[in-house]
Amino acid sequence: MRGIIRILCKNKLTGFTVSAVGAVVICGALAGWSVDRPARAAPDWIAPPQDELAMLRNQVANIDDEMHDVVSEDGLHELLHGTSYALSKIRRGDARVPRIFVESLPTDFGAQMVVEERKRTFIRTILPLILKVNEEVQAERRRLIALEEHVSSGHDLLKDEQVWLDGLAHKYRVAPSDFAALLRRVDGVSPTLALAQSIEESGWGRSRFAREGNALFGQRAWSAGAGLVPEERAEGERFEVRAFDSLLDSVRSYVGNLNRHYAYEDYRFARAQMRAYDARLDTRTLARTLVNYSERREDYVNALIGLIETNRLDDFELARLSTEPFDLNAVQLAAR
Repeated sequence: MRGIIRILCKNKLTGFTVSAVGAVVICGALAGWSVDRPARAAPDWIAPPQDELAMLRNQVANIDDEMHDVVSEDGLHELLHGTSYALSKIRRGDARVPRIFVESLPTDFGAQMVVEERKRTFIRTILPLILKVNEEVQAERRRLIALEEHVSSGHDLLKDEQVWLDGLAHKYRVAPSDFAALLRRVDGVSPTLALAQSIEESGWGRSRFAREGNALFGQRAWSAGAGLVPEERAEGERFEVRAFDSLLDSVRSYVGNLNRHYAYEDYRFARAQMRAYDARLDTRTLARTLVNYSERREDYVNALIGLIETNRLDDFELARLSTEPFDLNAVQLAAR
């Protein structure tokens, strides 16, 4: 049985006492970890280029999920309301989230809805996508932990295991031998905070970037034609808001950004401390680590916390996807 390593440290963000198992040690400075920062800083809001998005798409999947293309607000309403998908049940923990994955928001999203209906519809649309990407990352994490335990027990990896580990390390931009750094990065994000950021960045799905470019998180790109040009962009600026092929790609890019970019090192350390302490993620503490996400800095963080509190987004922190695939044909037959 692997021993428990207990290290006492005071993190500048949370001051948690940290417990770590085996080689997974959270207090990087005391454990002698390499600094989780590249030699040269890049703008913190850059979205991964398309070749890296291809890597993000190449995930372990246990269920053959279908993406649903809806062309109108009415079509989205029909898709969501033909099921027993009720946010009240999700909030109480009485039900799992159906595996309903929408390709893109309709261009008329929210045009005919009252405010509260638009909010509910947005959450019901985006929450499954966030949970799906977390599911993909957690599958990677489980395999990574198994390999780390295998190596720490004195065994060598098989060739295919080493190839997989090398690919994962390349994707997350760390050395394949640095399991501690990998485990800090290969982890799911807070659904609560992801919802809050998608709401803030997309205006509850009503922004042009969300409806025309599947851009939920306001990630920027500097390659001409990679996204949409903001109407209010200052003269001389060259950035665009990156567009994506689907909402799911937007979520994958966002999760990859938080898990890999040096600007969110504090986010990863705080999350790792909470995981090591087997605690529910403290979304307000995590939100305060995201001052680099927006040029608004503290005002942006305060806006996220306000959204979480006003809309009770913490209710979705422990939400989980259904283990059953969504059967649209069965839903349509039942509605007849």
